[in-house]
Amino acid sequence: MPRLPFVYQLALAPAVVIALLVVLIGYSLFGLAQIRHENEVVRQWVRITDHLHLAMEAGYRLQKIATHQFEPAAGPEYLEQATILSGNLLYPEVLYKMPSHLRALVEKELPIINSRDGFNPVPAKTALVALMPKLEAFNGALWDGKRAAYANYYTRLNSVIANLAETSLYILLACLLLAVVLSAITVRSVRTRLGTLARQTRLLCSGNLVPVDSPSRIRDEFDELAHCVADMTRRLLNVVAVEKVLQGAEHERKRIAMDLHDQALADLTAAARMLESAEKHPLGGAEQAQQLLMLGQEIGNISTGIRRIIDDLHPQTLDILGLEAATRSFLERNATASMDWALHFEQAAEQALTEFQRVNLFRIISESATNVLQHAHASVGEIALRIVDDHMVLTIDDDGIGLAADAISGTPGHGLSNLRQRARAMGAVFSLEHSRFNTGTRLDFRWLLAASRETSFHP
Repeated sequence: MPRLPFVYQLALAPAVVIALLVVLIGYSLFGLAQIRHENEVVRQWVRITDHLHLAMEAGYRLQKIATHQFEPAAGPEYLEQATILSGNLLYPEVLYKMPSHLRALVEKELPIINSRDGFNPVPAKTALVALMPKLEAFNGALWDGKRAAYANYYTRLNSVIANLAETSLYILLACLLLAVVLSAITVRSVRTRLGTLARQTRLLCSGNLVPVDSPSRIRDEFDELAHCVADMTRRLLNVVAVEKVLQGAEHERKRIAMDLHDQALADLTAAARMLESAEKHPLGGAEQAQQLLMLGQEIGNISTGIRRIIDDLHPQTLDILGLEAATRSFLERNATASMDWALHFEQAAEQALTEFQRVNLFRIISESATNVLQHAHASVGEIALRIVDDHMVLTIDDDGIGLAADAISGTPGHGLSNLRQRARAMGAVFSLEHSRFNTGTRLDFRWLLAASRETSFHP
């Protein structure tokens, strides 16, 4: 599952809670609409029964007027009651509840009852006699329906209120639980990422520089901070690498100065004394020849010593015959009789090396071989240079006593610091592994080939 950006993580819990609250509001509005509907149904029954009650009262009054014969003084009252009867019977909600036969009877008898042309009580009375019993039966049916509606109203109202309260409680509980869970997940994620950044910055501040992996993609501010920390670490490592190179160069100068002082200068001083002695005490014959022979030997020793120092600085074999020949020459000069070395250098791999890489690899091989000879107590060593999956790979194996667990896990030691710095200087990844032999250590250096690197940057 892909990790959410920091802003989305912070907004997740409030967004879920807001969404649930919106659902709760919607459900509450739906419940209120049901309650309003039930109230409207009850009010409709009240209106219908009220209108029908008024109509029936007007009908009874009309029956009474028509029964006692029409008098001119009763005309306005009759018309008024007839209007009340018509208006209430023709009320839309009353008509909607009427059965079809009663509606037809009302439409037939009302014009007779409402006649304005020469009132005749006989047809009006006949119409009222035919209509009123039907209205009484209809009124009884309406009151039965009204009582049933009231009973259903309270049942449905209680059900809607109970469902609304129960659902609201469940949604509020879900809001609470989800808010707590999502907030806890967000806090844990933020604490984890902040803890990682804090550890990296503590290592950076303490000077214990370890390469930090940069995020593959910048998703949020934390990734941006992690990228900045990784970039600063790389820059500081480069600075440290430069300092180490300068320290190594200074150490090399001191070593060269000591070699020149202890060997070449001492041999030159001895040769100068021999020449001075020969000048002060000239000899003849065999003694002079012996003296010249010793002087020649001293000059030869001086030349050999200077050549060895020059070869240590930059072996001529490396430029003339290549890395494999220079490595073989170095091992022949320094290896012991108790240890055998096997070299496996691919020709294509050696041809792909730049001059800087060739010199740097020779230094890595010579330092590694010297460490093996001095500390590993090994009987067999193997050095291989090959191309594997667009990567140049240098491996140095031995069957010695191996290294401590902390060195294998990557903790830099004094004997491995220069190797790490040299590897970093040419963009190589250096790792310590178990040797392919039963015992011992493997030094693994690998880096992307120049052609593959250009292809990766220019798709």
